[in-house]
Amino acid sequence: MSMKYAVLGLLIERRGYGYDLANRLQARLGPGFRAAYGAVYVSLDQLAKDQLVAEAKRVQAGRQVKVYYEATPAGIERFASWMCEPPSREPLRGELYLKLAVAQGAHLPNLRLELERLERECLRDLQEQTAAMDLTTEPGDDLRWDAAVRWLADAALVERLHGDLRWIRMALSTIAGAAEDGSVSRARLLEAAALASA
Repeated sequence: MSMKYAVLGLLIERRGYGYDLANRLQARLGPGFRAAYGAVYVSLDQLAKDQLVAEAKRVQAGRQVKVYYEATPAGIERFASWMCEPPSREPLRGELYLKLAVAQGAHLPNLRLELERLERECLRDLQEQTAAMDLTTEPGDDLRWDAAVRWLADAALVERLHGDLRWIRMALSTIAGAAEDGSVSRARLLEAAALASA
């Protein structure tokens, strides 16, 4: 679902065809996020069916046909609405990361508010999960295997929450340093990384 709106955001910037859109999205997301080409084509089909994009032109080169799409007014409106919906806390692969990848300067204040909400949510979850890892409730020096496995699962979640929190704080610092045109200085990014790892 989120992928189609990320594709729509790219089409609002400028028209494109499937392979071009997949490459543009991959360039923004980086190697940690694989933008499957098939998912982009499925997204284009859904967007066209929902009349959020329209065919702009067809170019035939030999036997291959490139179909260029552009966002419709309804698509532009729906994208703006999606950008205002609260994302789930899945920074590296989820909706939030897709929104950051296609955000424009006007979207940054709302994304900052959402990141602040996610930061509070993450802190709350971290506090609750850390409390759940209390080993003093288990009697004796040796733990049953099922208790040890549960502790490992809880520890994995705590580590993920710490990572999420560091990433959210890096994103907040980066947004705070963004200029009106959406540019961010290299020094600001290095500062955000240093703060998050402190």
